[in-house]
Amino acid sequence: MPDGRYPIEMIAGVAVVTAPAEVDVTTAEQLRAVLLEAAAQGQATLVVDMTRTQFCDSSGFGVLVQAHLEARKAGGGLRLVFPTDGVVFRIFALTSLYRLIPRFGSLPEALRQRPAAAIPSSPSQLSPGLRSPAYQRRALRWAYGPGSDTRHCEQCGAAFAPRREHARFCGARCRAAWNREHRGDPAAEASALQWSVAAMTETIGRLPTMRASDRTRAVTAIGEAVWQVTLVDATLVRHHPDTYDRSMASQPPVQRRLIEETLAGLRFVRNHIGQEASLAGFIQAGGPGAGRGRITSWSWKPVPEPALASLAPRGRAWELARYRAYQAYLAGHPVGHAFGRAAEFLNLAAANALSIPGPGAHAGQ
Repeated sequence: MPDGRYPIEMIAGVAVVTAPAEVDVTTAEQLRAVLLEAAAQGQATLVVDMTRTQFCDSSGFGVLVQAHLEARKAGGGLRLVFPTDGVVFRIFALTSLYRLIPRFGSLPEALRQRPAAAIPSSPSQLSPGLRSPAYQRRALRWAYGPGSDTRHCEQCGAAFAPRREHARFCGARCRAAWNREHRGDPAAEASALQWSVAAMTETIGRLPTMRASDRTRAVTAIGEAVWQVTLVDATLVRHHPDTYDRSMASQPPVQRRLIEETLAGLRFVRNHIGQEASLAGFIQAGGPGAGRGRITSWSWKPVPEPALASLAPRGRAWELARYRAYQAYLAGHPVGHAFGRAAEFLNLAAANALSIPGPGAHAGQ
């Protein structure tokens, strides 16, 4: 029987499933079981109430995508319910899943089939809470885990000192055991990652079309690209670390260093753009091609070293390394080069991880 935390209710003749507070690789299978049970009972239309869900990663979205596609075959579909002031809404917008699965602002609206407000196309349209430092810290914890000096292995529970910022296991044996126990549906996982990669590619592809004369929109678009790239990077690093490492190792030494430092620099930018206005401090308008109004020719500004005293020693070292990568490999260089380089590698890593096509994604260079 499915877990009692995922109840199915019949309201006005429609099956309503209440999602848990956190939907990730450890809980997605339980949610999948509930949705399959509802479908087996002949419920082609399913409402998934995510009002109390705090975050959802690629494995969770994979379950939702697969369930929606199966329901569509039966003449129905999923209807997702969650407000606009949470992490789920932000990730939903970033991955462009609103184009596939309809979202509603409340359960009554979903039951009445009244569409929710349109998903915003840029961070400037999001509520202030989603652009706040508090939201950012939550998003980073979801993506990379806390930056403490010691962590507990997600498989055996033993305390260990992480050698890498995304480490979740005390060793290879625990990581392999955890992967075996939590292996989900490859098709669903591939679908979720494909959506993330497609959203990243689309966002970067829009940059050359942005008018440099509209600085506010241009800076917003660059900020969106930073989020998209680092979201895909975090998903691959967290859920496909071996493939990610192999993809990186396959690069020539000089190119590998360039890619690693570019991604580290973009992570540094992401960590310091809790509010849209702060991103302007990273961008220098002008550069080759600026006369043609191409924002991809704008460059990254050199910035002072951030105050890191509040971080644990290991987290401080990681953030300092990201800062140095930004200064050495992004500052003074065109914005478009960084996004093109990062997206090209992430497409390759995603293709290697899930055997999906790996189209190039280059911003105007």
